[in-house]
Amino acid sequence: MAPLGVSEKRSAQYKAGHVSFFGSKRLNDNRKETLFAEFHSLLASGIDFNRAFELLIKSEKELFVRGLMENLHQAVVGGIPLWQAFSEGGRFTALDCGVVRIGEETGKLHESLAFLADYYHKRAAQRRMVSAAVSYPAVILAVALVVLVFMVLVIVPMFEQVYTRMGGELPGITRAVIGFSQHFQAYGLGSLVVAGAIVGLAFFNRRSEQWQKICAELLLRFPVAGDLLRKHYQSHFCKLLYLLYSSGVPLLQGVEMLQGILVFYPYRCSFRAIADGLNRGRSFAGEVEAFPKLYDAKLVVLLKVGEETNRLSNMLRKQGEDISAELEHRLRQLGHLLEPALILFVGLLVAVVLISMYLPMFKLGTTLY
Repeated sequence: MAPLGVSEKRSAQYKAGHVSFFGSKRLNDNRKETLFAEFHSLLASGIDFNRAFELLIKSEKELFVRGLMENLHQAVVGGIPLWQAFSEGGRFTALDCGVVRIGEETGKLHESLAFLADYYHKRAAQRRMVSAAVSYPAVILAVALVVLVFMVLVIVPMFEQVYTRMGGELPGITRAVIGFSQHFQAYGLGSLVVAGAIVGLAFFNRRSEQWQKICAELLLRFPVAGDLLRKHYQSHFCKLLYLLYSSGVPLLQGVEMLQGILVFYPYRCSFRAIADGLNRGRSFAGEVEAFPKLYDAKLVVLLKVGEETNRLSNMLRKQGEDISAELEHRLRQLGHLLEPALILFVGLLVAVVLISMYLPMFKLGTTLY
Protein backbone atom coordinates (compact mmCIF):
# COMPACT_ATOMS: atom_id res chain seq x y z
CA MET A 1 0.00 0.00 0.00
CA ALA A 2 1.31 3.45 -0.89
CA PRO A 3 2.46 5.59 2.06
CA LEU A 4 0.11 8.25 3.30
CA GLY A 5 0.79 11.86 2.39
CA VAL A 6 1.51 14.45 5.05
CA SER A 7 -2.09 15.67 5.18
CA GLU A 8 -3.46 12.12 5.39
CA LYS A 9 -1.00 11.23 8.16
CA ARG A 10 -1.94 14.32 10.13
CA SER A 11 -5.63 13.54 9.59
CA ALA A 12 -5.17 10.01 10.92
CA GLN A 13 -3.23 11.27 13.95
CA TYR A 14 -5.85 13.94 14.56
CA LYS A 15 -8.67 11.39 14.52
CA ALA A 16 -6.79 9.03 16.81
CA GLY A 17 -5.81 11.69 19.30
CA HIS A 18 -8.88 13.86 19.56
CA VAL A 19 -12.01 11.79 19.04
CA SER A 20 -12.39 11.26 22.78
CA PHE A 21 -12.13 14.97 23.38
CA PHE A 22 -14.54 16.05 20.66
CA GLY A 23 -17.17 13.35 20.94
CA SER A 24 -20.29 13.86 18.85
CA LYS A 25 -22.00 16.78 20.55
CA ARG A 26 -22.22 19.91 18.42
CA LEU A 27 -21.84 23.53 19.37
CA ASN A 28 -25.08 25.47 19.79
CA ASP A 29 -26.06 28.09 17.25
CA ASN A 30 -25.24 31.08 19.46
CA ARG A 31 -21.69 29.88 20.02
CA LYS A 32 -21.26 29.27 16.29
CA GLU A 33 -22.56 32.71 15.40
CA THR A 34 -20.12 34.36 17.82
CA LEU A 35 -17.21 32.19 16.69
CA PHE A 36 -17.74 32.75 12.96
CA ALA A 37 -18.44 36.48 13.39
CA GLU A 38 -15.28 37.06 15.43
CA PHE A 39 -13.16 34.97 13.08
CA HIS A 40 -14.53 36.90 10.09
CA SER A 41 -13.81 40.27 11.73
CA LEU A 42 -10.21 39.28 12.45
CA LEU A 43 -9.53 38.01 8.93
CA ALA A 44 -11.32 40.96 7.30
CA SER A 45 -9.11 43.37 9.30
CA GLY A 46 -6.01 41.99 7.57
CA ILE A 47 -4.67 39.71 10.31
CA ASP A 48 -3.21 36.47 8.98
CA PHE A 49 -4.97 33.18 9.60
CA ASN A 50 -2.59 31.83 12.27
CA ARG A 51 -2.60 35.06 14.29
CA ALA A 52 -6.39 35.33 14.04
CA PHE A 53 -6.78 31.80 15.40
CA GLU A 54 -4.43 32.53 18.29
CA LEU A 55 -6.38 35.66 19.19
CA LEU A 56 -9.63 33.68 19.14
CA ILE A 57 -8.15 31.14 21.54
CA LYS A 58 -6.84 33.81 23.92
CA SER A 59 -10.13 35.72 23.96
CA GLU A 60 -12.24 32.63 24.65
CA LYS A 61 -13.30 32.39 28.30
CA GLU A 62 -15.20 29.12 28.14
CA LEU A 63 -12.77 26.27 28.82
CA PHE A 64 -14.52 23.76 26.60
CA VAL A 65 -14.61 26.05 23.54
CA ARG A 66 -11.00 27.09 24.12
CA GLY A 67 -9.93 23.43 24.12
CA LEU A 68 -11.90 22.90 20.92
CA MET A 69 -10.20 25.87 19.25
CA GLU A 70 -6.76 24.75 20.37
CA ASN A 71 -7.27 21.30 18.85
CA LEU A 72 -8.56 22.79 15.61
CA HIS A 73 -5.57 25.14 15.48
CA GLN A 74 -3.11 22.29 16.03
CA ALA A 75 -4.77 20.28 13.27
CA VAL A 76 -4.59 23.17 10.77
CA VAL A 77 -0.97 23.95 11.67
CA GLY A 78 -0.24 20.27 11.14
CA GLY A 79 -1.42 20.47 7.54
CA ILE A 80 -5.13 19.61 7.68
CA PRO A 81 -7.57 22.01 5.95
CA LEU A 82 -9.85 23.83 8.35
CA TRP A 83 -13.02 22.34 6.83
CA GLN A 84 -11.59 18.84 7.29
CA ALA A 85 -10.69 19.58 10.92
CA PHE A 86 -14.27 20.79 11.39
CA SER A 87 -15.64 17.60 9.85
CA GLU A 88 -13.41 15.22 11.81
CA GLY A 89 -14.01 17.06 15.07
CA GLY A 90 -17.71 16.15 15.02
CA ARG A 91 -18.83 19.52 16.42
CA PHE A 92 -19.92 21.13 13.16
CA THR A 93 -22.62 20.34 10.62
CA ALA A 94 -22.18 19.43 6.96
CA LEU A 95 -23.24 22.99 6.10
CA ASP A 96 -20.46 24.47 8.27
CA CYS A 97 -17.82 22.21 6.78
CA GLY A 98 -19.03 22.75 3.22
CA VAL A 99 -19.14 26.53 3.42
CA VAL A 100 -15.68 26.71 5.06
CA ARG A 101 -14.39 24.40 2.32
CA ILE A 102 -15.78 26.79 -0.29
CA GLY A 103 -13.96 29.68 1.37
CA GLU A 104 -10.67 27.83 1.62
CA GLU A 105 -10.73 26.54 -1.95
CA THR A 106 -11.71 29.91 -3.44
CA GLY A 107 -9.47 32.05 -1.24
CA LYS A 108 -12.45 33.87 0.31
CA LEU A 109 -12.58 32.32 3.75
CA HIS A 110 -13.61 35.58 5.42
CA GLU A 111 -16.69 35.80 3.15
CA SER A 112 -17.62 32.21 3.98
CA LEU A 113 -17.31 32.95 7.68
CA ALA A 114 -19.50 36.04 7.24
CA PHE A 115 -22.07 33.88 5.48
CA LEU A 116 -22.11 31.39 8.37
CA ALA A 117 -22.32 34.14 11.00
CA ASP A 118 -25.27 35.69 9.14
CA TYR A 119 -26.86 32.26 8.67
CA TYR A 120 -26.79 31.45 12.39
CA HIS A 121 -27.91 34.96 13.31
CA LYS A 122 -30.98 34.66 11.08
CA ARG A 123 -31.58 31.08 12.19
CA ALA A 124 -31.65 32.22 15.81
CA ALA A 125 -34.03 35.05 14.87
CA GLN A 126 -36.32 32.61 13.07
CA ARG A 127 -36.30 30.28 16.06
CA ARG A 128 -37.25 33.19 18.32
CA MET A 129 -40.12 33.97 15.95
CA VAL A 130 -41.34 30.40 16.04
CA SER A 131 -40.88 30.20 19.81
CA ALA A 132 -42.81 33.42 20.33
CA ALA A 133 -45.50 32.19 17.96
CA VAL A 134 -46.09 28.84 19.65
CA SER A 135 -45.10 29.36 23.31
CA TYR A 136 -48.36 30.94 24.55
CA PRO A 137 -50.63 28.71 22.44
CA ALA A 138 -48.61 25.67 23.55
CA VAL A 139 -49.19 26.52 27.21
CA ILE A 140 -52.90 26.95 26.57
CA LEU A 141 -53.00 23.70 24.61
CA ALA A 142 -51.16 21.78 27.35
CA VAL A 143 -53.50 23.06 30.09
CA ALA A 144 -56.55 22.38 27.96
CA LEU A 145 -55.39 18.84 27.20
CA VAL A 146 -54.91 18.17 30.92
CA VAL A 147 -58.44 19.44 31.54
CA LEU A 148 -59.74 17.37 28.63
CA VAL A 149 -58.07 14.19 29.95
CA PHE A 150 -59.54 14.88 33.39
CA MET A 151 -63.00 15.30 31.88
CA VAL A 152 -62.72 12.09 29.83
CA LEU A 153 -61.37 9.97 32.70
CA VAL A 154 -63.37 11.45 35.62
CA ILE A 155 -66.32 13.60 34.57
CA VAL A 156 -67.61 11.50 31.68
CA PRO A 157 -67.73 8.23 33.74
CA MET A 158 -69.77 10.10 36.40
CA PHE A 159 -72.33 11.14 33.79
CA GLU A 160 -72.27 7.61 32.37
CA GLN A 161 -73.29 6.16 35.74
CA VAL A 162 -76.16 8.66 36.05
CA TYR A 163 -77.46 7.93 32.54
CA THR A 164 -77.14 4.16 33.11
CA ARG A 165 -79.43 4.38 36.16
CA MET A 166 -81.86 6.61 34.29
CA GLY A 167 -82.03 4.28 31.29
CA GLY A 168 -83.33 5.38 27.94
CA GLU A 169 -81.69 5.99 24.57
CA LEU A 170 -78.72 8.42 24.56
CA PRO A 171 -77.90 10.75 21.65
CA GLY A 172 -75.25 9.52 19.21
CA ILE A 173 -72.67 12.12 20.20
CA THR A 174 -73.06 11.20 23.88
CA ARG A 175 -72.60 7.48 23.14
CA ALA A 176 -69.51 8.28 21.07
CA VAL A 177 -67.88 10.34 23.86
CA ILE A 178 -68.70 7.69 26.49
CA GLY A 179 -67.24 5.00 24.23
CA PHE A 180 -64.10 7.07 23.75
CA SER A 181 -63.83 7.49 27.52
CA GLN A 182 -64.16 3.75 28.10
CA HIS A 183 -61.34 2.98 25.66
CA PHE A 184 -59.22 6.06 26.35
CA GLN A 185 -56.42 4.20 28.16
CA ALA A 186 -56.18 1.66 25.33
CA TYR A 187 -56.05 4.48 22.79
CA GLY A 188 -53.34 6.23 24.82
CA LEU A 189 -51.25 3.07 25.14
CA GLY A 190 -51.67 2.33 21.44
CA SER A 191 -50.59 5.86 20.54
CA LEU A 192 -47.47 5.51 22.68
CA VAL A 193 -46.61 2.20 21.04
CA VAL A 194 -47.09 3.65 17.55
CA ALA A 195 -45.04 6.75 18.42
CA GLY A 196 -42.27 4.57 19.87
CA ALA A 197 -42.27 2.38 16.76
CA ILE A 198 -42.00 5.44 14.49
CA VAL A 199 -39.14 6.87 16.54
CA GLY A 200 -37.37 3.51 16.47
CA LEU A 201 -37.80 3.18 12.71
CA ALA A 202 -36.55 6.72 12.19
CA PHE A 203 -33.47 6.06 14.31
CA PHE A 204 -32.46 2.74 12.76
CA ASN A 205 -33.27 3.79 9.17
CA ARG A 206 -32.02 7.37 9.32
CA ARG A 207 -29.24 6.60 6.83
CA SER A 208 -31.49 4.72 4.41
CA GLU A 209 -32.20 6.68 1.23
CA GLN A 210 -35.65 5.11 0.92
CA TRP A 211 -36.55 6.23 4.45
CA GLN A 212 -35.17 9.72 3.79
CA LYS A 213 -37.25 9.90 0.62
CA ILE A 214 -40.46 8.90 2.40
CA CYS A 215 -39.90 11.33 5.29
CA ALA A 216 -39.02 14.18 2.91
CA GLU A 217 -42.15 13.63 0.81
CA LEU A 218 -44.33 13.64 3.94
CA LEU A 219 -42.72 16.84 5.24
CA LEU A 220 -43.07 18.65 1.92
CA ARG A 221 -46.76 17.72 1.70
CA PHE A 222 -47.65 19.40 5.01
CA PRO A 223 -49.81 22.44 4.14
CA VAL A 224 -47.77 25.13 5.94
CA ALA A 225 -44.58 23.42 7.09
CA GLY A 226 -43.87 22.05 3.62
CA ASP A 227 -43.97 25.50 2.02
CA LEU A 228 -41.75 26.96 4.74
CA LEU A 229 -39.28 24.11 4.27
CA ARG A 230 -39.13 24.76 0.52
CA LYS A 231 -38.47 28.46 1.12
CA HIS A 232 -35.74 27.58 3.61
CA TYR A 233 -33.85 25.35 1.17
CA GLN A 234 -34.41 27.59 -1.84
CA SER A 235 -32.87 30.46 0.11
CA HIS A 236 -29.82 28.35 1.03
CA PHE A 237 -29.55 27.09 -2.54
CA CYS A 238 -29.38 30.63 -3.92
CA LYS A 239 -27.04 32.00 -1.25
CA LEU A 240 -24.57 29.13 -1.36
CA LEU A 241 -24.50 28.96 -5.15
CA TYR A 242 -23.95 32.73 -5.24
CA LEU A 243 -21.05 32.35 -2.81
CA LEU A 244 -19.51 29.70 -5.05
CA TYR A 245 -20.24 31.29 -8.41
CA SER A 246 -19.12 34.78 -7.39
CA SER A 247 -15.87 33.26 -6.07
CA GLY A 248 -15.00 31.94 -9.50
CA VAL A 249 -16.13 28.34 -9.05
CA PRO A 250 -17.69 27.00 -12.29
CA LEU A 251 -21.46 26.55 -12.08
CA LEU A 252 -21.27 22.78 -12.63
CA GLN A 253 -18.71 22.31 -9.87
CA GLY A 254 -20.67 24.58 -7.56
CA VAL A 255 -23.88 22.56 -7.98
CA GLU A 256 -21.94 19.33 -7.39
CA MET A 257 -20.50 20.76 -4.16
CA LEU A 258 -24.00 21.59 -2.91
CA GLN A 259 -24.76 17.85 -2.73
CA GLY A 260 -22.49 17.57 0.30
CA ILE A 261 -23.75 20.75 1.96
CA LEU A 262 -27.55 20.74 1.64
CA VAL A 263 -28.23 17.09 2.42
CA PHE A 264 -32.05 17.14 2.56
CA TYR A 265 -32.88 14.21 0.31
CA PRO A 266 -35.02 15.75 -2.50
CA TYR A 267 -32.71 18.74 -2.91
CA ARG A 268 -29.63 16.55 -2.87
CA CYS A 269 -31.16 14.48 -5.67
CA SER A 270 -32.09 17.63 -7.59
CA PHE A 271 -28.49 18.89 -7.39
CA ARG A 272 -27.28 15.59 -8.83
CA ALA A 273 -29.74 15.81 -11.72
CA ILE A 274 -29.01 19.53 -12.36
CA ALA A 275 -25.26 18.84 -12.42
CA ASP A 276 -25.80 15.97 -14.86
CA GLY A 277 -27.85 18.27 -17.12
CA LEU A 278 -25.21 21.00 -17.01
CA ASN A 279 -22.57 18.42 -17.89
CA ARG A 280 -24.65 17.57 -20.98
CA GLY A 281 -24.72 21.22 -22.04
CA ARG A 282 -28.26 22.09 -20.97
CA SER A 283 -29.30 25.39 -19.42
CA PHE A 284 -29.17 25.85 -15.66
CA ALA A 285 -32.66 27.37 -15.37
CA GLY A 286 -34.10 24.61 -17.56
CA GLU A 287 -32.70 21.93 -15.26
CA VAL A 288 -34.03 23.72 -12.16
CA GLU A 289 -37.44 23.99 -13.85
CA ALA A 290 -37.58 20.18 -13.99
CA PHE A 291 -38.30 20.19 -10.22
CA PRO A 292 -41.48 22.29 -9.81
CA LYS A 293 -42.19 20.77 -6.37
CA LEU A 294 -38.87 22.05 -5.03
CA TYR A 295 -38.29 25.37 -6.81
CA ASP A 296 -40.87 28.14 -7.32
CA ALA A 297 -41.78 29.19 -10.85
CA LYS A 298 -40.77 32.78 -10.02
CA LEU A 299 -37.27 31.64 -9.06
CA VAL A 300 -36.93 29.64 -12.29
CA VAL A 301 -37.96 32.65 -14.42
CA LEU A 302 -35.50 34.96 -12.69
CA LEU A 303 -32.68 32.41 -13.01
CA LYS A 304 -33.46 32.17 -16.71
CA VAL A 305 -33.24 35.96 -17.00
CA GLY A 306 -29.95 35.92 -15.10
CA GLU A 307 -28.53 33.33 -17.48
CA GLU A 308 -29.63 35.19 -20.58
CA THR A 309 -28.26 38.55 -19.37
CA ASN A 310 -25.07 37.06 -17.92
CA ARG A 311 -26.05 38.31 -14.44
CA LEU A 312 -26.72 34.98 -12.79
CA SER A 313 -24.52 35.83 -9.80
CA ASN A 314 -26.50 38.98 -8.99
CA MET A 315 -29.78 37.18 -9.52
CA LEU A 316 -28.79 34.39 -7.11
CA ARG A 317 -27.78 36.91 -4.45
CA LYS A 318 -30.99 38.92 -4.83
CA GLN A 319 -33.22 35.85 -4.79
CA GLY A 320 -31.46 34.48 -1.70
CA GLU A 321 -32.18 37.71 0.15
CA ASP A 322 -35.76 37.99 -1.11
CA ILE A 323 -36.68 34.41 -0.26
CA SER A 324 -35.16 34.80 3.22
CA ALA A 325 -37.23 37.95 3.78
CA GLU A 326 -40.37 36.16 2.56
CA LEU A 327 -39.65 33.24 4.89
CA GLU A 328 -39.34 35.55 7.90
CA HIS A 329 -42.58 37.31 6.92
CA ARG A 330 -44.43 34.00 6.73
CA LEU A 331 -43.08 32.94 10.11
CA ARG A 332 -44.45 36.16 11.62
CA GLN A 333 -47.79 35.53 9.94
CA LEU A 334 -47.79 32.01 11.34
CA GLY A 335 -47.40 33.45 14.83
CA HIS A 336 -50.40 35.74 14.35
CA LEU A 337 -52.60 32.91 13.05
CA LEU A 338 -51.49 30.02 15.24
CA GLU A 339 -52.60 31.46 18.58
CA PRO A 340 -56.30 32.05 17.80
CA ALA A 341 -56.46 28.82 15.77
CA LEU A 342 -55.20 26.69 18.67
CA ILE A 343 -57.45 28.44 21.17
CA LEU A 344 -60.44 27.86 18.88
CA PHE A 345 -59.49 24.20 18.43
CA VAL A 346 -59.19 23.62 22.18
CA GLY A 347 -62.48 25.43 22.79
CA LEU A 348 -64.23 23.20 20.26
CA LEU A 349 -62.87 20.04 21.92
CA VAL A 350 -64.08 21.11 25.36
CA ALA A 351 -67.42 22.26 23.94
CA VAL A 352 -68.00 18.89 22.25
CA VAL A 353 -67.43 17.02 25.52
CA LEU A 354 -69.65 19.37 27.54
CA ILE A 355 -72.48 19.43 25.01
CA SER A 356 -72.41 15.65 24.60
CA MET A 357 -72.70 15.18 28.37
CA TYR A 358 -75.48 17.71 28.97
CA LEU A 359 -77.49 17.02 25.82
CA PRO A 360 -79.47 14.09 27.38
CA MET A 361 -80.40 16.37 30.31
CA PHE A 362 -81.67 19.03 27.93
CA LYS A 363 -83.79 16.41 26.12
CA LEU A 364 -85.06 15.08 29.43
CA GLY A 365 -86.06 18.58 30.53
CA THR A 366 -87.90 19.14 27.25
CA THR A 367 -89.79 15.85 27.65
CA LEU A 368 -90.87 16.66 31.21
CA TYR A 369 -92.01 20.10 30.17
